[in-house]
Amino acid sequence: MNVQPRYSPVMLRHCLPVLILSILSLQAQEAPAPNPAKDMAAAQQRIKKLSATEYDLDGIKINAATREVRIPTQVCLKKAPIEFMLTTDTGKTHETVLTTTIAPTAIQVAMLLVNYQPATEGLLAKVPADERPKVWKEEPPKSKGANRVKISVEWKVGTETKTSPLSQWVQNADVRRPPPDLDTWIFNGSYIDERGFIAQHEGSIIGIWLDRGAIFNSPAEGNWRDDLWISLPANIPDEGTPVTLIISPANP
Repeated sequence: MNVQPRYSPVMLRHCLPVLILSILSLQAQEAPAPNPAKDMAAAQQRIKKLSATEYDLDGIKINAATREVRIPTQVCLKKAPIEFMLTTDTGKTHETVLTTTIAPTAIQVAMLLVNYQPATEGLLAKVPADERPKVWKEEPPKSKGANRVKISVEWKVGTETKTSPLSQWVQNADVRRPPPDLDTWIFNGSYIDERGFIAQHEGSIIGIWLDRGAIFNSPAEGNWRDDLWISLPANIPDEGTPVTLIISPANP
């Protein structure tokens, strides 16, 4: 079922600068960083309109009507201990299932374009008090649930198209099963400090282990443990396989 966006497709391009500036101004109050703003403004200029509801940004396909964001990636590790589900190809490639050549700043802009709201609410809900980071806390999005997304993957086997929830490509090493509480992910949007936009600096995009610098994170039980997560090779295609990562609303 198609979901009409909060803004019409015509308005989206005009609203994006306001969205970016509001996010950056909030994040930059503690650590001003002009370069991320320039990078995001440059990414905005690269948006190409494909149809009345479809856009392209550096290879990211964006649907304003369904709010679906499709990112080209490829399988990096089929069988390994992991902390990430997606990094850039210059990020922590020794501990991620997927990599991409797409810049994290472009992914952030694509998410803002279709009105997802970065917020940390949900990241610490299952983290024991003595494991919680002291330097940040949960903050809700302006609209309830607007930082929750579904993430799935799509790839080809011959002429057949395969799909799977991203959560089925990872398993809890203690019980050797995918997390049962990972039906949605958190779009927390990374952060800015003196190094710039941290997701861009470190190349971290989707964390299965809790990484505030990644753009998305898992809210699953055990997300604070960096020794808990391993890939699930039975569900993952061969290394090097092109995979489209699909982000969609949690409540369509």
